[in-house]
Amino acid sequence: MAGARQNLSIRESLALEELIADCQYGFETKSGDHKRTERLYQSIDNGESHPNRQPPRRIPLAKQAEVNVMLEDMKKKGVIEESDSPWSSPAVLVRKKDENFRFCIDYRKLNDVTKKDCFPLPSIEDTLDTLDGAKRFSTLGLKS
Repeated sequence: MAGARQNLSIRESLALEELIADCQYGFETKSGDHKRTERLYQSIDNGESHPNRQPPRRIPLAKQAEVNVMLEDMKKKGVIEESDSPWSSPAVLVRKKDENFRFCIDYRKLNDVTKKDCFPLPSIEDTLDTLDGAKRFSTLGLKS
C-alpha cells in the first residue's frame, strides 16, 4: 500500500485510506484470511421447479488428495459449509492458465430453471463516459 501512495497527493492518500477503512470487510488482512459481507443477500428464484439433485462426478484418483485439501481449507476458512439441501450440483476441477486447478461447481442445470434478473448492463459508451477526466484507475480481484 505504501508504494501505491507515493504518487498520490495527501488529500488523495487520505481519501484512499478512508475508502479502504469503509470497505475493510472486503479485504484480506493476511494471506488466506477470507472475508464475507452481510451487506448483500442474493436469493435464487427457481419458480415452481422441483429440486434438481445431480450425482457427483468422479474426481480423477490422482487429484482426489488435492481436492480433499481444497475442501478442508475452504471449510476451515468458512467459504463452504455442510449442507442437506435437496438441490445438488457436481464439483468439477478446471485447469487454470498456470496449470493449477480451480475447484468449481457446475450450476448449469440450476441456471436452466432460474428466473433471470432483469438488470441490463449499462452500455460500454456510458460506462466509459463516466471515466472522463479520471487520472487514476485501479482493479481489485476477488480471491475466490
